[in-house]
Amino acid sequence: MEGARDAIEAGADGLAHLFHGPSSPSDFGQFVAQHHAFVIPTLSVGQSVCGPDSAGKKLISDDKLSPFLSHENISRLKETFPSANSGMVSCKGGIKAMKQLEEAGVPILAGTDAPNPGTTYGASLHGELAMYVEAGLTPTEALISATSAPAAAFHVPDRGRIAPGLRADLLLVNGNPDQDILATRNIVAVYKHGVEADRESYRRRMKK
Repeated sequence: MEGARDAIEAGADGLAHLFHGPSSPSDFGQFVAQHHAFVIPTLSVGQSVCGPDSAGKKLISDDKLSPFLSHENISRLKETFPSANSGMVSCKGGIKAMKQLEEAGVPILAGTDAPNPGTTYGASLHGELAMYVEAGLTPTEALISATSAPAAAFHVPDRGRIAPGLRADLLLVNGNPDQDILATRNIVAVYKHGVEADRESYRRRMKK
């Protein structure tokens, strides 16, 4: 916790991880907001540090995501850090901080720190967003953390939103992820620069 404060006070634009510990000071959200910083919580990797059941294990059993996971992805998602079995590291403080940050208006940017133990590229972001909602964000706020908020924080105005003249990077899903964040997993199509990705070929390669 003190390290997080020190980084913000030293002028860091943001934090790339939330801290470990059993609690979060009640003024943490306001402190970050006053310094106009953003936070990338990386709750997924945090859970692999704090507990024996990594966030990744839930993703492996999700039938919307599992067909697109390679054997290597699955192996990594099952992993945890050595500290996870010690019972001496808590992530409760980071979870509490999420709501404080949201209430203070701090930009929250989705990130997983993949491919650390318990995480992998792509799939873990779906788990990360679900954890944000569990921590108190609305589904819409979670979606913003993965789209327009990072674009604004990193000054890349050509992406992160759907508008004329911007990059056509699109994720099309069945359902309403602004109401149920798990709908982000029910993917119909992915577009990069306006070109549809061949998800079926990718799925077949993952199972070789």
